[in-house]
Amino acid sequence: MNGLWQTEESRVELLKTLVKHDSITHSTGEKSFPDLIKSELLKLDYFNAHSNHIYFAHTEDDRRAVLAHYAGSENKDTVVLISHFDTVGIDDFGEYKQHAFDMDKITDIFKSDHTYLNDDAVADIKTGHYYFGRGSMDMKPGLVLHMSLIEKAALENWDVNLLLVTVPDEEVGSKGMLAAVKKINEIRKEKDLNIVLHLNSEPTFQQAPGNNTHYVYTGTIGKLMPAVYVYGKETHVGNAMNGLSSNYIMSFINKNMEYNNSFIERYEDEETPLPVSLMMRDLKAHYDVQTPFRTVSLYNLFIFKQNASEIFNTFNTIVKDSVDEVNEVIQTFDDGIYKEETVNVNVCTYEELLQQAIDKFGEDKVSELLESVSNNQDDHLQCIEAIDKIMMLMRHLGPTVVTFFTPPYYPATNSSEDILVQNIVETIKETSDTLNRNVEQVHFFNGICDLSYVKYATSYESDRVFSLNTPTFNKTYMIPFEDIKEISAPVLNCGPIGKDAHKVTERLLKPSAFKELPVILETVIKQYFVK
Repeated sequence: MNGLWQTEESRVELLKTLVKHDSITHSTGEKSFPDLIKSELLKLDYFNAHSNHIYFAHTEDDRRAVLAHYAGSENKDTVVLISHFDTVGIDDFGEYKQHAFDMDKITDIFKSDHTYLNDDAVADIKTGHYYFGRGSMDMKPGLVLHMSLIEKAALENWDVNLLLVTVPDEEVGSKGMLAAVKKINEIRKEKDLNIVLHLNSEPTFQQAPGNNTHYVYTGTIGKLMPAVYVYGKETHVGNAMNGLSSNYIMSFINKNMEYNNSFIERYEDEETPLPVSLMMRDLKAHYDVQTPFRTVSLYNLFIFKQNASEIFNTFNTIVKDSVDEVNEVIQTFDDGIYKEETVNVNVCTYEELLQQAIDKFGEDKVSELLESVSNNQDDHLQCIEAIDKIMMLMRHLGPTVVTFFTPPYYPATNSSEDILVQNIVETIKETSDTLNRNVEQVHFFNGICDLSYVKYATSYESDRVFSLNTPTFNKTYMIPFEDIKEISAPVLNCGPIGKDAHKVTERLLKPSAFKELPVILETVIKQYFVK
């Protein structure tokens, strides 16, 4: 059968082409990469004749996701093929940075120079079965597989709908996927499609050195970023008892939050990692002898079943208990202000703080204040600035702790108990047996991925709590919860074997990517969805 990408060799060449196009998140290459994909797709007879089946979905910062629809003749069942094309940076390649996107060159370099390789990588490169290079594993091979699959469908006139979706920004905030979700729903409505599966092909995450098991994931881990802003009372360091250090208050909160095993969730033999602070700092711009009075901490929380509302309830309880400890201890201080008056640290949510500010100063004043927040910074910094501006306005409240959320939010999704997905996993195992590859199921992909946004697994109350306690929500950050509800379908992540995502030793197992996975994906689509 003729075709552009239907042989192992042609898939390798396509991957080399895609990897060579630098598409680091936020780079100019990331912005131009969609044009490369469109030009490649237009080489296929199907899309040359149906160029209006190729779409772009735009983020607010002018990056684009690419969507390409292969339409069945009568069947409305639709499999959405999800991938991302952005990559992390290349500083870790050191003196070989200029070759990081050339799989042939960097693989040859690493064959003779093992300086950057660990023992497992040295063993792998000696086999000749691996390609190295940035994007060689995470995750341009998945995109190649989907392009090859959609070409095969067109060549053989499969009666099924395949919607290829490849997005930017997955490695940072998933703005590409959040824009694509709305476009997927538009196409679904326009063409009356019935979405039956969202199939991602992120590479497998190996569980141990030397492990070449193929893992198939029936869900993806969730991630939330609850945060704390502490407003204390400033003073000269020589009169420390005349104020209250925000760092001191935060130390109690952090002691009770980081590595707190009460947040651990379990599903069969899998469990979530412990919470840690990803950023904790006071907001002093420079050194001086004024005690810090504004401090923030952002916490990373992984979830399996819980949603924003449930996490926020637990988080607020821990913060309030921590502040109770602070209030108890500061009453024992025997100097300065604490002899003269009682000081208590207040606790409130962002939603509550915002309402208090509106009640006192009016909605116009508060809106004007929030509109002055700079958009030329990351979402989490915008959230901090918004709260900081409001608390400076509301300083009459005295020492106050504000709880809130910062982006990004990845809801957890899990289709492990879905009958269709269970059957597909069995088919993947059976097919892999014929290819002499062992397959194991993992319930939650632990690398965080865009499948979080295609199966609705939260609730109205969770969505409300998150949106009202995230200062940038509906401004510079948005999750289209209603669109997610409408395109919601089972999820599956089945991609090639790779190792060391986000490391200089990132690499792809050639037989898995170019020989085995094309057979596995084709078998799944034909057996379950082609009419």
